[in-house]
Amino acid sequence: MQAPGDYFFNTHKIGPDCRQHMMDKEHFPVMRAAPFIWLGYSELYPPYRMVRTASVHSHIVVSLGGVGRAVIDGELVDWQPGQVLLAPVGAHHAFEVADDGAWSIAWVFYDDEVSAPVLSGRNTRLVQADGNDFASVLRMLLKESSGAASQPVMSAMVSLLDVCARRLASGDDVDARIQRMWGRVEADLARQWGVSDMARIACMSEEHLRRLCKKYYQRSPVEHLTHLRMRRAATMLRATQELVDDIARSVGYASMYSFSVAFSRWGGVPPSVFRLRGS
Repeated sequence: MQAPGDYFFNTHKIGPDCRQHMMDKEHFPVMRAAPFIWLGYSELYPPYRMVRTASVHSHIVVSLGGVGRAVIDGELVDWQPGQVLLAPVGAHHAFEVADDGAWSIAWVFYDDEVSAPVLSGRNTRLVQADGNDFASVLRMLLKESSGAASQPVMSAMVSLLDVCARRLASGDDVDARIQRMWGRVEADLARQWGVSDMARIACMSEEHLRRLCKKYYQRSPVEHLTHLRMRRAATMLRATQELVDDIARSVGYASMYSFSVAFSRWGGVPPSVFRLRGS
């Protein structure tokens, strides 16, 4: 069914019976070093409708129970449990409760003003995917935040939630050899990695490694290595008081100038400005 015109105006309608459990960067210190700007679990009842004509953040939403509706390519379609909404930066996304019953969703917004967009493409999609692991980790994180609130525990949960979300975003299970290889690389970002080194660890040819990286990450191995380095640097800039020179060396840059150029290209601002904005 063609979506009516009122689904194409920014709307934020939340009824009195809706319940939302959320974390954000402003109120939770552990989020300041995370790739997310908001995350949450929502139990929704009519009237509920959310419309963003051009989202400034990548948005991943898992439908867990009940039925919602979403606008996909101008059509209003039912959104069933077992389906995941993938909304890239700049895309129109709109959804609402479909009937009088409860609709539960788990969701994250990535902080795409800081990092490269996690979702590729220009259009919002509904995909079939198992979001149970994602939802379970998110609920545990929310429970921890309202209970013991251990920062190391929440930090580990945030990292695991990022892994779960990126798997949903990729639409495919990442090759285990690639996962192991990137785990080795992330554990030693100061090393001067070459594609041949990474291919040897992954036990595949350099060309096959390039094909798989393009498939899973939409980047070449070198581009993804740079992304991991910049993401680590961004975390250190926000979460520590280490000198920028030391951070540059710890992620594999001997030249402060090269690091600053790479970080500015990735994050839009120089490292020093990025740190000031996050303080």
